[in-house]
Amino acid sequence: MPPFEITDTWRTVIPVQKLVLYTFSPIFLLVLLSITPTSTIGTRLKQALSIPLMASLLILPLIYRDEINSPVCIFCQMIPVTMFQRFSDVFWLGPLLYKKEAYASLDELNNELWSCVRNTKTKGEEKKIVKNKRFYHLFPSLLLNAIGFDIVIAWVKTFTAKDVYEMEANPSVKYFMFFSSGVMLLTTLFNLVGGCMQLFYSIFVDRGLYAPEEWRDLMEYPLISVSLEEVWSIRWHKVLRPAWIACAFKPVYFLVRKSTNQKQLAIALASLAVFLASGFSHEYTALCNAGWHAYREHFMGQEMIFFGLQGVFVIIEKAIGQWLSTVLPLSVRRSPLVLLLRNVYVLGVGLVTFPYFINSFAHWGFWKFDNLTPVEPFVRKLLIETPYLRQFCGSLA
Repeated sequence: MPPFEITDTWRTVIPVQKLVLYTFSPIFLLVLLSITPTSTIGTRLKQALSIPLMASLLILPLIYRDEINSPVCIFCQMIPVTMFQRFSDVFWLGPLLYKKEAYASLDELNNELWSCVRNTKTKGEEKKIVKNKRFYHLFPSLLLNAIGFDIVIAWVKTFTAKDVYEMEANPSVKYFMFFSSGVMLLTTLFNLVGGCMQLFYSIFVDRGLYAPEEWRDLMEYPLISVSLEEVWSIRWHKVLRPAWIACAFKPVYFLVRKSTNQKQLAIALASLAVFLASGFSHEYTALCNAGWHAYREHFMGQEMIFFGLQGVFVIIEKAIGQWLSTVLPLSVRRSPLVLLLRNVYVLGVGLVTFPYFINSFAHWGFWKFDNLTPVEPFVRKLLIETPYLRQFCGSLA
């Protein structure tokens, strides 16, 4: 991809506080509308009231940004489009497909919010949970994730979009390091966010206590996965998953099962639909940051290709895995050599498809990430002033 400049002239610059207010106001109103009993506001009236609110979720991120188009701005693009997908199920898919009223309980929405970091009890589980940890026991892991983020971002911030495109054209060890660092960057960042969510819950809900077995990391180190299904179903974060399950998996599964009565086909197509729903959210974010002209010329469809390919590979590897389970003993399938080869396969697929994901965001500017601790400036200075390390950095070093 040739280098090019994107000058953001299509969005109005507003203070970041106002941007956050614009982002969450329609979401808050849609939540209120969702939890209002249909005996008070009927489904048809709810649908009518939801139209301008849901439209604002897609329009506002396209016309407003903060001064530097910061990471907060990216957050204020991804959350609204995902909430658009979630509320599409409440107000439209539910009534049209399942003949349900346009209603979601506050408990349901609250459980979805915390499901990404809280372990839910399985049916019939009777084990008593002992909350024997204090909230301040979370501080070391929060600090470690913040430091880990700063170490990785200190290096990533040296790369420009041109650097990324050149590495894609001429793959090398540096490109693999960049790919791996991107995954680690998201891992530390999301685990920090998950830790903050747990801290909030512990202080304000559990009176300063928590039970470790009730919680999990948002990202469980996807670089060590031995299958793409493990990456996306177990190790990747699940912050947005409830929306995609509601708007993609459930309706596709329902329609395919109803028309064909083929359970495995329904699961496969519904799983692929979740990946495409994720692709749509990322496509929208790419559009917000590039503008229509640059998006159409350079980025259109790339996020859909990335997530679509991931979905197809997951389906194929699951079919192959089921076949191999009939011809290879478990001891072979779980042997260290086979697990290593499977990890190489996962990293290989990730590396080959990575350009379809990163191209839409590379021009945004990694330098916009702020440091969280004093470690980042120190590490960056070390990278710049050490000749051996500098050769692995981008052009901003």
